Amino acid sequence: MQNILLLGAGFSKNWGAPVASEFFTALIADEEVQRNQPMLDLLWRNRKNFEDALAHVQQNYRQNMQTNREPLLLFLRAMLRIFDRMTAIFKKQDFEVWQQGLTVDRSRHVVEFLAKFDAIFTLNQDLLLEIHYFDKHHNTSTNRRWGSNALPGMTPVGQETEQGRPWSSRIWKPEGDFNISINVQPYFKLHGSRNWRTSDNAEDIIIMGGGKDAAIRQFPVLQRYQELFADYVKRSDTRLTVIGYGFGDGHINEVLKDAVGSGLKMYVIDPRGAAIGYESRPVKEWQIGSGPSELEIWFQKGLYSASIIPFRHLLLDESVDREVLADFLSGT
Repeated sequence: MQNILLLGAGFSKNWGAPVASEFFTALIADEEVQRNQPMLDLLWRNRKNFEDALAHVQQNYRQNMQTNREPLLLFLRAMLRIFDRMTAIFKKQDFEVWQQGLTVDRSRHVVEFLAKFDAIFTLNQDLLLEIHYFDKHHNTSTNRRWGSNALPGMTPVGQETEQGRPWSSRIWKPEGDFNISINVQPYFKLHGSRNWRTSDNAEDIIIMGGGKDAAIRQFPVLQRYQELFADYVKRSDTRLTVIGYGFGDGHINEVLKDAVGSGLKMYVIDPRGAAIGYESRPVKEWQIGSGPSELEIWFQKGLYSASIIPFRHLLLDESVDREVLADFLSGT
């Protein structure tokens, strides 16, 4: 049996990062955005999902690149400043949760939890895991299965430091191979990263806004990651733990739907829990014409269990949910 981990924005929220619905308030506070009334108006019209606003700007740019280049660059600059704020916040915090006056069992540490997985996939472009898992604590895990870790297909730029090879402080470019050794834990950033650049240094490798599937195809490393994600989750006897992903990306859902058809089972940690599936119905259960959505059908089929308990409390506190998750990861 293999255990795979998929992370969304709700995972990083445990350490102060905003989820998609909260990016709006951060964007309208950006100094450059505040000086641009058309951009502010656009954000207010799309306040429920900032990515709809970004998709609108991206579409305008594709239609007339010369005229609409600056609004797109403005939006992207504001987004990157938010990511830099997130990085600063992450660096101020302890990765683990401590109960005052008590020693927490090491088995309940976040680091120990992450080390359980045969591969980690993330939709997040932030540097939370780079700062707190790969830079600092990965080799402190009691799980001796992993001798090291890797970002397949990516190579860091710049000299190593006395502390080794910190991932968070270096720029990464798509210049490596995709070979994964048996004792190496692979980490795949499906939507790129704040510190990734193209080989010619011409642009950031980071996917946001609309048309993610098409945007991914522009970057061979991300296209290969998408293929590897599909390969991992379709392998026999695979279990996928999903933390903080709201099942809103069509290209990810298509992969998961196919994998569920092949036997994939999921444990989902999200504020909506098992309701993610039936809340996707276009009309409510009591309304005429109500019926399960496509997402609800395959989500229900693939769901082993779910928890609405925030992730760090799920690790720390005693609960039935915590025991069910342990059963799931052990294959019972």
